[in-house]
Amino acid sequence: MDDLSKQSYWNKRFLIEDSYEWFGDCLRLYPILDLYLKSSPSFILLHLGCGSSSLAEEMYNRHYCHLILNVDYSFCILDKRRSIKKNECLIDWFALDIRAMPLRSEYFDTIIEKGTLDVFFIGHEHCLWNPSEELKEKIDLILTQISQCLRSDSGRFISISFQQPHFRRPFLAKQKYQWSIQVHSISDGNESMEYFVYVMTKGEQMNEEDRLLEEGKSTKWTWINKQESLRQITTYYVDEQDDQYLLNINIEDNE
Repeated sequence: MDDLSKQSYWNKRFLIEDSYEWFGDCLRLYPILDLYLKSSPSFILLHLGCGSSSLAEEMYNRHYCHLILNVDYSFCILDKRRSIKKNECLIDWFALDIRAMPLRSEYFDTIIEKGTLDVFFIGHEHCLWNPSEELKEKIDLILTQISQCLRSDSGRFISISFQQPHFRRPFLAKQKYQWSIQVHSISDGNESMEYFVYVMTKGEQMNEEDRLLEEGKSTKWTWINKQESLRQITTYYVDEQDDQYLLNINIEDNE
């Protein structure tokens, strides 16, 4: 099984792939993105792990921002996207590992990612009911850098994920990130295609439930307080030929 967090996997894939949308048509995203970006467009937007998605062009055409910086781990896809870009000065692509982002602090109005964080949760070694310290540290490193790059006055991090809130929220709910958390659900009526839009707003306080979650005292997300007693073994089978592999992290809550 390929490690989807490795540059080599994506370079190989992008040699033969020019365009693909992991979450389907971007149209389903518009009602939620409109809430945050339509009336108050960002001056500069950072798109993490852009891959072969056309999300950047879609966002620019809908006037969500004035400038877009797309970054990805793969040089291969960046060269392809650069070769077909239409807005020479308004959209650009750069190589960047999101685990080490040498970017300016408090610079971006909006940072968005679509499925990029999801790949770090995939693999037989990961159990979302009881995540490893290595996984926690890796995601914390990424989120810390994202928080630092956001403007302190209402900068937003928008994370689009197949991962359900009871798995993703514990990673997001940390006061040191200095943001609030809102969650929206998107579905086409088919449960297997449900995904979530997490919107973190810098400079806003987390709600009481999220503060309790960070302290391990949550009353809503009760499973996080019972990790020591959990004996469920959760594995994820990833078919390298299956373009829907990200759906494998959408695990049902059995409680």
